[in-house]
Amino acid sequence: MQKSRNLGIDILCCFGVMLLLGLQYIDAVGYFNEPITSWDAAAPVAARWFCLSGAMVLSAGTGYALGSKKFSMGYFKIFIRLIYVYVLGTAFALLFRVVMLHEEITWIGAVQAFVQFTATDTGKFAGMYFALLLAAPFLNAAMQGLPSRQARLTFLIIIAAFSTLQPILWFNDMYLLPEQCTALFPMAAYIAGAYMKRYSKRKHVVLMCLILVLICAVETAAVMYASLTKGSLWCPWLDSAASLPCFGIAVCLLGIFHSKKMGKGSVHRFFAGVAGGALAALLLGDPLIDVALPAIVEQFMDIQYQYWAGVVIVPIIFILSCVLGLVLQIPLLGIRSRLRSEEAEAEEDEEEIPTRPRTKRPRPAPERRPLPAANDPRRSIRVAVNEPQPEVGHMTQPEEETPPGATTLPSPPPPERPQEPEPPEIPPERVRGKHFSDESPTMEIPAQKRRRPETVEEILGIPDKNEGKSTAESIHDLIDKIGGTE
Repeated sequence: MQKSRNLGIDILCCFGVMLLLGLQYIDAVGYFNEPITSWDAAAPVAARWFCLSGAMVLSAGTGYALGSKKFSMGYFKIFIRLIYVYVLGTAFALLFRVVMLHEEITWIGAVQAFVQFTATDTGKFAGMYFALLLAAPFLNAAMQGLPSRQARLTFLIIIAAFSTLQPILWFNDMYLLPEQCTALFPMAAYIAGAYMKRYSKRKHVVLMCLILVLICAVETAAVMYASLTKGSLWCPWLDSAASLPCFGIAVCLLGIFHSKKMGKGSVHRFFAGVAGGALAALLLGDPLIDVALPAIVEQFMDIQYQYWAGVVIVPIIFILSCVLGLVLQIPLLGIRSRLRSEEAEAEEDEEEIPTRPRTKRPRPAPERRPLPAANDPRRSIRVAVNEPQPEVGHMTQPEEETPPGATTLPSPPPPERPQEPEPPEIPPERVRGKHFSDESPTMEIPAQKRRRPETVEEILGIPDKNEGKSTAESIHDLIDKIGGTE
């Protein structure tokens, strides 16, 4: 699985290695052996001091990339690849020196060059890089253990002051701080990178560029003023890779190149590969510069042209060294992929151990609990609803069945209501109106005997004396009776 990369930090690390190779190229050309008598040498002096900050730039980029790592034994696995690249790169560098430069190197000298990082002039920076990677987990633990941002900033200022102020505090031909303090400058740059990754929210490109130009101008003016008085390059309070201007240049470049965005595109993969081969470029670039130097001196007779030719030659040598370093890593990648495939096969073999198939056993049906009695106060609402109801014609609903395994919650006892007197019984004749028929589909009332309608005499309670008379005669007698009453 391919990991996402920070494009700006990869470019910054590559730029730091290129600055170190540029510094080696300027020293190999020998320009500063010439006397400095005018301000025409200001540009080469500024370029040399700018390249001198390459170690700080590489350390700051490393701190930005690894500042959030926690201590773990897996972190130290990266040294397997780095040691492999260092051994092969150093062997090829020694081979270049013997074959191409015709130097005499004994076996003891070769072993000493491996152990002391002295196979090339830039090998000492490779040793510095190894020491920084070994100390990185402990520096991260120190930074993460501090309680606040102010404490981390104070820690950074203290380390940076002791490491970068030592060359500047020079009075009466003596330094106020011991020279061993300058060995702390990779730690100061690393902590600065880790601090900026944690607290830098945005880029201030314009501001950082202005500060960078100001630092280079002040530094160049100080060196030129001291060198003109002596007639040659001389500046004891700035003649060190651990100087304060180098620290400022590294911080400004980190502020320009840093970015929170990660990517996996082709450009990111290219610069990730170049940054991965930077260690080989650091080891192989120096002998390649020495091999190409005679042809450069023969092609450009003027020392000024030789100097400006390095602007093109150094990037080309850096790219060739990175490509050679990546080629040297191909056998290591093959070995690592083979080991990983063997581990995967071993895991698959462990997973293929035969096991007895499990048979599904039928699960027993859940037991149905008996329902509580009708007069039990803990009887649930479901049970109360499921009591048999009297049938009333077609409106009677079927009784609900409780699903198997269902449990009901106990309901609180019903509140006691005051007993009301029972209403008097009403004969069915009065309940049933005249508009009801005997075949009512909604009520079941027993059929009664039909009776004739009541007469006026029966309603008024008058005895019937007209029995046997016709209807006309009965009406005349009733009229006479009413008239006589009046």
